[in-house]
Amino acid sequence: MFNRAEIVDHQLVDVLRAERAPEGPARDAALPVLDGVEHAPSGHDLLELYDSQVTCRQLDLVAREMRARGESFYTIASAGHEGNAVVGRLLRHTDPAFLHYRSGALMAERARKLPAEHARFIDATLMSLAASRDEPIAGGRHKVWGSRPLWVLPQTSTIASHLPKAVGTALALDRARRIGALHPELARDSVVVCSFGDASANHSTSQGAINAACFATHQRLPVPLLLVCEDNQLGISVPTPSDWIERSLGARPGLSYVQADGLDIVDAYCKTAEAVALCRKRRQPVLLHLRVVRMLGHAGSDMEASYRSIDQIESTERLDPVLATARRLVALRLRTPEQVLARYQEIGAAVRDAATRVARAPRLTSAAEVLEPLAPLDEARVNAQAAASAPVERRREAFGEALPEQGAPKHMA
Repeated sequence: MFNRAEIVDHQLVDVLRAERAPEGPARDAALPVLDGVEHAPSGHDLLELYDSQVTCRQLDLVAREMRARGESFYTIASAGHEGNAVVGRLLRHTDPAFLHYRSGALMAERARKLPAEHARFIDATLMSLAASRDEPIAGGRHKVWGSRPLWVLPQTSTIASHLPKAVGTALALDRARRIGALHPELARDSVVVCSFGDASANHSTSQGAINAACFATHQRLPVPLLLVCEDNQLGISVPTPSDWIERSLGARPGLSYVQADGLDIVDAYCKTAEAVALCRKRRQPVLLHLRVVRMLGHAGSDMEASYRSIDQIESTERLDPVLATARRLVALRLRTPEQVLARYQEIGAAVRDAATRVARAPRLTSAAEVLEPLAPLDEARVNAQAAASAPVERRREAFGEALPEQGAPKHMA
């Protein structure tokens, strides 16, 4: 009853073992899976997206196993949100990203764009769960999505606090281009992506950020921002009404709205491609409303059965998006049931092998080790630097002959 991770894992395995392949020849993976539909994915797209979804799911399952053995500390899962992998596929790895903690499949798919990042994604993620000293983005101090090569800016709390940063970055992109200061890795039509949860959309910080983006757009300022609301209709234990995101954000002036089914990999791909193209072309904010579910509770320590019935939990688990993608691959004759199950188990074995390596790696064990990478505080040097003034010659270059302090006195209002 309580180990939902095992139940979800066994459900996927059992369903695929019972699945029957349709008759007919195998489909050419190079061809689109839908005829006459703009932005339709190819079979190859779906196969790689399945790999990223499975990688994310196996990381979630192994995180629970490591925690049970005392080898890790973080168990907030992306399970149920794996449809966000399409966002990782359809954006460039140089589109700056501020990611929600359940955007694991998005991150896994984005890492595919750089072989070195892809090769270390599993190990790096497990190291962040285990407070490993050599974890590449936070030195083991926190589980956070981040990567300099992938332009994923690390954010320790994604409960709306990252939205203002995303708005500012989007505003800066076109301004930097106009003044000739655009980073050489960024294209002229780069966009910023920011993913967040449905409950976070109610936070005053997100409301202010979205309003600022819409207000700037109303004044014809470019704001190339793709807002991805991963709507699982739960904020920890508090339900979000199923129509709330659409009704509250679906008709905002200056904000285009695209809804996608995150439980259907093909629909999610087509609608996300539409949203990305819209944002890139118009240089205006777009809300991608990705409908998903939350599986395995809020975190490993969450007793979900205390606020949801077993029927509700099991009903959600039957909507498993990873299982849905596996069955879609079979229905499209891209893979047999045996092949998709074998791939699921193969990736699971690779994640468990990595977990064994990570469990043996050195980890942070004291406050001193946690503080070590941080710059030491030297109050005297800080005060001296704060009180220092630039040479007069340099200040005159900036201000002209009349320096600010030479003007008339001004009040502080």
